Amino acid sequence: MSKDFLNFISLDLDYYNQEFQEGISKINHKKILNNIPLPITLWELQEEDFILIYSNKASFETIKPKLSTGVHLSKTLPIEYKKIFSPISLYDSNNSSTQVMLDKNLLLIIHSNVEKFQPEQKRIEDQNFYKKTLFKTFFEQSPVSIIITDIQGNIKYVNPKFLEVTGYTKEEILDKNPRILKSGNTTSEEYKILWDTILSGEIWKGEFINKRKNGEIYYEFAVISPIKDDNDVVKNFIALKEDITKLKETNEELRRSERLAALGRMAAYVSHEIKTPLTSIKINLDILGNDNAIDSNSKKLLHIMQKEVKRLTNLLKNILMFSNQSKINFSDIDLKKLVEHVKEFLDPLLNEKNVTLFNNINGHYVYGDAQQLRSLFIHLIENSLESMEEGGKIELSSELRENQCYIYVKDNGCGIICPENIFEPFITTKSTGTGLGLPIAKNIIDKHNGTIKLVSTKEGETIFEITLSTRGKKIEQTTNN
Repeated sequence: MSKDFLNFISLDLDYYNQEFQEGISKINHKKILNNIPLPITLWELQEEDFILIYSNKASFETIKPKLSTGVHLSKTLPIEYKKIFSPISLYDSNNSSTQVMLDKNLLLIIHSNVEKFQPEQKRIEDQNFYKKTLFKTFFEQSPVSIIITDIQGNIKYVNPKFLEVTGYTKEEILDKNPRILKSGNTTSEEYKILWDTILSGEIWKGEFINKRKNGEIYYEFAVISPIKDDNDVVKNFIALKEDITKLKETNEELRRSERLAALGRMAAYVSHEIKTPLTSIKINLDILGNDNAIDSNSKKLLHIMQKEVKRLTNLLKNILMFSNQSKINFSDIDLKKLVEHVKEFLDPLLNEKNVTLFNNINGHYVYGDAQQLRSLFIHLIENSLESMEEGGKIELSSELRENQCYIYVKDNGCGIICPENIFEPFITTKSTGTGLGLPIAKNIIDKHNGTIKLVSTKEGETIFEITLSTRGKKIEQTTNN
C-alpha cells in the first residue's frame, strides 16, 4: 500500500501536494472499509425498501447467516427497517445500531448487535458501486471520529467529526502523532500494550482520557485496527473513536445520587433515633444551669456540655435537611429581597465574626421554592464565614443570561485546600463545620434543575457560581438596600 492510498478520504485536495492528488485515481477504496473492525452495511432505497449494495468484511464474519447483495432490509433486518419507518416504540434495544443517511437514497448502518435472519436468495452484483465518492462520503459523514496513521503513528487523515471533538484544524493535526491529545492520565504501560497489540496485526479496544485543544479533558472509546496490504503486511492503522464524556458524567452522577440517597435514608433514621434523647439531655442541662446551688467549676463544665449539645443539635438539623425529600413548591421569588432577609437573619453571626455582607443582587426574579432557597443562601454564607477567622467580606452578585440567573458568592477567606470532593457529605478541611453545608446546597440546587460550581479558590478569594431559572420575569423597579 503506497502513501498515495490515503488521499481518497479528503474532499479538500488543497491540503495535499501535487504528488498526492495524482494518486487518487489509483486508490482501492474497498480495502479501507474492509479493514474497519465494525460490521458496516450500505443500503440503497428502491420503492420504499432498502436493498443491500455493500457489506464489509466484518459484516461477512459477524452476521449469520451471511448477507447477500440485493436482499431487502425489511425482510432481513426488520428491526432496523422499523427504526426508520415506524414509531420509536418499535425500537428493540437488543438490536442496536447507528444509522446515517448519506443522502436521501443511501443508508449506512454501523451494526453492534444483529439478530439472525433468513436472507433472500436473490444476489445482485454491482461492480460500479465501489466508486470513490461513496466511500469519501462515508468517512466525511461518519458519526464517530476516524483517524488513519502510518506505521510510525503519524496522522495522515482525520475526518470532520475528529476535528469537531478535539477542536484542532487539519493543518494543526496532519503529520502529527496522536500523542498531541495525551492528558497524562494514561500510563506508558497501557500505551505499550496498545502498540504491541496493533503491531502484531491484532485489534485493540479500550478507553482514553484525552485533552482537547482548549485543554478540556474528555473520555473516548476507541477501536484501533491495522490496515494490511495484499501480502498481509501492516502498512497503516485506522482508529474509530467515540466521545463518551457525557455518558461517563451521567453514570458518575447516577452513582453519586444512589450513594447520597442511601446515605440520606440512613442519616434520617439515625437522626430521629438520637433527636429525642438529645432533646432530653438539653432540657436537663438547662435546668442544672439555672441552679444557683452548683459551684463555678461545675457551671463551666455545664457550659461546655451545653455548647456540645448545641453543636450536635445543629448537626442533626443538617442531616435531616440533607436527607429531606419534600416536594418543591415553585413560585417567582424576588432574589434581592430573599438575600436581604437572609442577611438580617445572619446579622448576629456576621457581627460576631466581624464580616461584612454585600448584597449586590440585581433586580430580577428566580423560579424556585422560597424556603429551600433561603436555606441555600444560609449554607453558602455560613460556608464562607467558616473560612474567616479575623473578619472579612462576602459579596453576592448576579446577572441574567438567556432566562438563567447567574449568582456569584465571593469571599476573601482562606480558600479551599482540597476542592475535588467539596460536594460530598461529611468532607471538610475546616476546623469548624459539619461537612454538610455544600452538599445540602447542591441538593437544593439539583432539585431546582440548576447548577453550582467552584469558579475560583485561592488565599483571599473563593467564588461559587450558581445558576437558577428565571422564566424571563424581571423586576421593573428595585431599591438598593
